[in-house]
Amino acid sequence: MKTLRLYILKEHLGPFLVTMGGLTTVLLVGNIIKFAELVISKGVSVFDIIRLVLYLIPYMLSFTVPMACLVAMVLAFGRLSTDYELIAMRASGVAPARLVMPMLVVGLVISTLLMIVNDRLVPASHLAFRRQLKAIGIKRPTAYLEAGTFIKEFTPYVIFVYHVDGDKLNNIRIYEPQPNGPTRTIIADRGKFEPLPNKQGVKLVLYDGTVDEADPQRPGSFFKVMFERNTITLRADQDDPQRIGKKLKELTFKELAAERSRLAAEGIDPLPLSLELHRKISSSFAVVVFMAFGLVFGLRLHHHERLITYLWVLGVFILYYLGSVGMNAMALKGWMPAWLAMWMPNVIGGAISGGVLTHTVRR
Repeated sequence: MKTLRLYILKEHLGPFLVTMGGLTTVLLVGNIIKFAELVISKGVSVFDIIRLVLYLIPYMLSFTVPMACLVAMVLAFGRLSTDYELIAMRASGVAPARLVMPMLVVGLVISTLLMIVNDRLVPASHLAFRRQLKAIGIKRPTAYLEAGTFIKEFTPYVIFVYHVDGDKLNNIRIYEPQPNGPTRTIIADRGKFEPLPNKQGVKLVLYDGTVDEADPQRPGSFFKVMFERNTITLRADQDDPQRIGKKLKELTFKELAAERSRLAAEGIDPLPLSLELHRKISSSFAVVVFMAFGLVFGLRLHHHERLITYLWVLGVFILYYLGSVGMNAMALKGWMPAWLAMWMPNVIGGAISGGVLTHTVRR
């Protein structure tokens, strides 16, 4: 029996690794295309982009590992079923339940490992990703700039550029809101960024434009002055990437629990913290639910039902994650506790898959 269990596990390992790698790559493709534009048109270092991609992978794994487990179950048990190996095992006195239980134990092990990833790797990599983006923005400010959008990272200025060509800016509008009085405006035909010697901030050099200057005769008013060259020193909010504060996704389980207790003691509703904590834990154990569904589909798979089975697989993905989003919305409206909302997709999915799987192995 030990040899048979090892054989079953080996049959699942290949499809699992291939599916996990493929799904992770698919999810990364959109980001890679966007990052490639930074290299080509913004001059960002390829090594900086590689670091960004690597920082994204742990976050992707929290989605792709449960999906890969489901697909691996279907592919592996489907092959055993369609090649009549399961029938041969039954004829030899091996009950399907004796094949199913080891896979569910493996699912619990993977869930535990994924929970560690969600607790440690995902928060650390997500924070490192944002810090790397900030570091890129400090070294290459044009990476921040996108033509036709308002840039608000350089307080107190709001920058609007109509056209960006590499390091060259054309048709620039810079707005500086005033606490008492009209907004100060700088208009320039073109400009470029130049680094400061201390690397704290950046210098924006503008050419051929106008600038609002304070009118001493009328406090709170401005008059326009034409210039051929004008220089502005810009400092991004929190210039030091290491000073970037953590978002909810970047807190460990311990940090989420501590912050939740602190807010509750101060009379502040800690609902978002509770939702994030239970979401991270419950999403880890989605592996067991998906593996149970995969066992059901794999054990029932026949040659003429492949397309229908894969449609069911897609349906499970969609329903589970739509259910998670729906439960999150219900918790935010106060219709159910945070822990119940985040665990409900697992409870419902586990009940359905467990019931159908029990019926399948007893046939």
